[in-house]
Amino acid sequence: MNHRWPTSPHSQMEAIFHGIRSIREMKKSNPFGLRSFGSWDSYRSHAHRFVDFMIGKGRTSLLDTLSVHDDMAEYLEHMLTYYYEKKRSRQTMETMLSALGKFEYALNLYIRQHCLDVPLVETEPLRLEYYALSRRVLRKSSKVFDNRAYPDPVLLIATIRSKTFQLQASLQYEGGLRTEGVGAPSNRRLKNPLTATGLRGIIPDPVTRKPIGIVATVEKGGKETDHYVSIATYRRLEQYLKEFCRLESDYSEYVAAINLAARETGQYSPGRGSHGLKHNFAQERYLECINQGLTHEEALQQTSLETSHFRLRETLTYTRG
Repeated sequence: MNHRWPTSPHSQMEAIFHGIRSIREMKKSNPFGLRSFGSWDSYRSHAHRFVDFMIGKGRTSLLDTLSVHDDMAEYLEHMLTYYYEKKRSRQTMETMLSALGKFEYALNLYIRQHCLDVPLVETEPLRLEYYALSRRVLRKSSKVFDNRAYPDPVLLIATIRSKTFQLQASLQYEGGLRTEGVGAPSNRRLKNPLTATGLRGIIPDPVTRKPIGIVATVEKGGKETDHYVSIATYRRLEQYLKEFCRLESDYSEYVAAINLAARETGQYSPGRGSHGLKHNFAQERYLECINQGLTHEEALQQTSLETSHFRLRETLTYTRG
C-alpha cells in the first residue's frame, strides 16, 4: 500500500487520529473509535501535548515507536509530578492516560493498515503503572470544598442505627439509587416503596464480571433502572422484604439519620445528606470502569446509566466531586 507520511510530528498525529474518528457512528462499526466531539477534542489535545514533549527531545517521527515508548515513560513521570505539585485531581491524570491509550491504538492501527515494517508500540504496562501511582499520590478531586461525597461512606453507614435506614443507605452507596428508589421520596405525596418485584436476581457485573445482585427501581421521570449491588446487600434486601414486604421510610427521618451518623463520624457538611452517597457511588463506579479498560466516555456512559441520568453532563457533576 502506498504510504505518504507527513513531515511534521503534529501532522503525523492528526493523520493517525483520523483513523479512529467515528463521530456519530454506532459502536459496533468502530468499537475503539472516538464517537463524541468532546472526547475527540480532549484526547487530541492531550496527544498534541505529548507530541510537543517528543519534539522537545528532538524526535521527528512518531513511527520511531521505540522512542515513543521511552518518551511516554518520561512524559508520564513528568506529568505525575506536575499534577502533584499543582494539586490536580487524579481524574485529570486518568483522562490523560485514556487519551494516550487512544494515541497508542491509533498509531498501531495506522501501522497495520499501511503494512509498515515498524514495531508496534506497547505502553499499556506503563499506563497501568501510572494509573496506580496516581491513585496513591493524587487527590480524588481538585474541588476540595464542594465535593459532596463522604470521605468514609462505609463507616457512615455502619454508624446508622436503624436497620431500615442503614439498608437504604447501603443501596444508595453501592447501587447509585435515588431516595425515591429506596422508598424515601422527598415528595411526601409520592409513594414509591421498593418491593420484591424489584429483585431481579444474581448476574455477572457488566463491567467487572463479578457476581452482583440486580435491584430494579422506578425513579426520575418514571424510568426503570437496573442497579448493581453486592451479594451481601442483595441478600439483606431479600430478607428484609420477606419480613416487611416493602422498603420505605419518611424522607426527612431518613436524611436526619444520615446527618446524625455524619456528625458522629466527623463527616457532616451542609448539603451532603443522602445525595452524598450517590456521589460516592458515581466516583467509585467511574474509576472502576476506567480500571477495567473503559475509556473516559464509556466509563461516564456506564455510570450515567446506573444513576438514572439521561445525559453525560449530569453525571460529570458526580464524578468530579
